[in-house]
Amino acid sequence: MSYRGRRVNPQRKQKRSNETNDSGIEDNSPVVKLFKTYQTELDARYDKHERLVKKSRDLTIESKRVIFLLHRVSSDGDKDEILKEAESRLHALFKDVISGISSELTKRELYQFVRAFSPGLQEFVEAVSFYYYLKNENVVRIEDVHNPNFLQKLSEVSDPSEEKENVESGLPLASMLTPIDFILGIADLTGELMRKCINSVAAGDIDEPFRLCFVLQNIYEALSSHNYNKELKRKLFVLKSSLQKVENACYAIKIRGSEIPKHMLADFFSNEEDYKVNIECDI
Repeated sequence: MSYRGRRVNPQRKQKRSNETNDSGIEDNSPVVKLFKTYQTELDARYDKHERLVKKSRDLTIESKRVIFLLHRVSSDGDKDEILKEAESRLHALFKDVISGISSELTKRELYQFVRAFSPGLQEFVEAVSFYYYLKNENVVRIEDVHNPNFLQKLSEVSDPSEEKENVESGLPLASMLTPIDFILGIADLTGELMRKCINSVAAGDIDEPFRLCFVLQNIYEALSSHNYNKELKRKLFVLKSSLQKVENACYAIKIRGSEIPKHMLADFFSNEEDYKVNIECDI
């Protein structure tokens, strides 16, 4: 079919010209400007969320590395040196990563982005509480973690004024670290205490499992009354499993310790079929 000589509808041509003119008018309309403002705000919010997720991931990774470092504490000879290195790295985490998270937030935005950085703070609590237990043989309190002076003591500060400025530049840790995040971090600590129990037996220390068993029993009893949180329920199940392993280890040491040589106790505990009892979660 040939379109040669076909007439162009003048109304259609005029309509295209009007659409071109209307696009320029719409760009200056108050509604378009308002939605462009919304677009800018949403883009800024998404960018901030991604930055907080990245900082939380960095906090989680470095906290895990500190925990792995602390598991090397096996004797009094290298304990002080390892604890000192852990202190320095925990202090660097607070100074660089946590201060970076706090500088991104305002009081109005805190609960909008809490899910972005909450996992990192839980892992940080786990690392700090594990360090605190190895140093003081006690469980850290939330007031101690909230207190900046406690974290400043983890390392020697060359310029106290600069450190104070970094701490107060954003939201304090007491505002960011909620009680439920602290509880979840302590629940994760129990898994590290269970691993320390097995490592202690392998190192020939048969008294440490009984001390750890007492600590785990107290933690489980304290957290069982706070099982209203879905994530805490899941972690309480893992906590109960860890407690069961430590209790069976203490039973084996007390009842069968004379039958099994000390250098074979760790291999005996690692074989769960020999001493593990079926656990039914009643939470």
